[in-house]
Amino acid sequence: MSTGFSLEEEQLFEKTGGAVFERLRKTRNPADLLGVLRQAHKRFDRAYDSAPATARAAVACRAGCGTCCHVPVGVQAHEVFIAAEFIQTRYSPEDLAAVIDRVAAHRAAFAGRTMDERAALKTPCALLRDGSCTIYEARPETCRSHHSHNLDGCRSNLESGLDVIDVLIPEIRGRMFAVMLGIDQAVAEVGFDGQAYDFGSALHEALTDAMCVVRWRQRLPAFPESCREVGQPDDAPDAGVIRAEGFFQ
Repeated sequence: MSTGFSLEEEQLFEKTGGAVFERLRKTRNPADLLGVLRQAHKRFDRAYDSAPATARAAVACRAGCGTCCHVPVGVQAHEVFIAAEFIQTRYSPEDLAAVIDRVAAHRAAFAGRTMDERAALKTPCALLRDGSCTIYEARPETCRSHHSHNLDGCRSNLESGLDVIDVLIPEIRGRMFAVMLGIDQAVAEVGFDGQAYDFGSALHEALTDAMCVVRWRQRLPAFPESCREVGQPDDAPDAGVIRAEGFFQ
């Protein structure tokens, strides 16, 4: 692959993707598919725990910050269903109704806007409460992959709307990205939807239309075009779509 990965990260991608690919391919009960992917998310924790101690010591992220929860999040369909299932089984009816209202407002605010316009809104995630994620154990892969060494830098970047200050930790970021790409590529290799979606918009659809997950299990597009992540104006129509390329065959 031409990903800029180190040899160790390349091996992590191959090991993660190969294992997830085999488990998905051998799963016969469609209802068990999301369980395979929930289990795969534990690989983020293992990758983090095996990162250099100096890199882990540099992580400044803390509960209650929530700065990175004010930018658009692009996801794959399976991530939306994992989050939706968590919400539907853990939230009270009142809290569920409130979340649906918030993601509906998010979807309406994002509709028809460009990537830059969406980012400029600085809309807080509908699942954020008192600066903390209410679905932390079911959060999207992008959220699992982000670690900062500079909270003031995060706040400055958010305020300016530009990533002027480099807050990432390469020794952790590369490992997280290798796991994320390995999982998502494995899902695409088995034939599932590889379209990138806006998390808030797709979550609204998943919480209000039970047929979304049925379509996904049938290897059809899970969400309507209105839920897709928006690219730059000069991007190709299929930019950001993950396709089967035979990595784990």
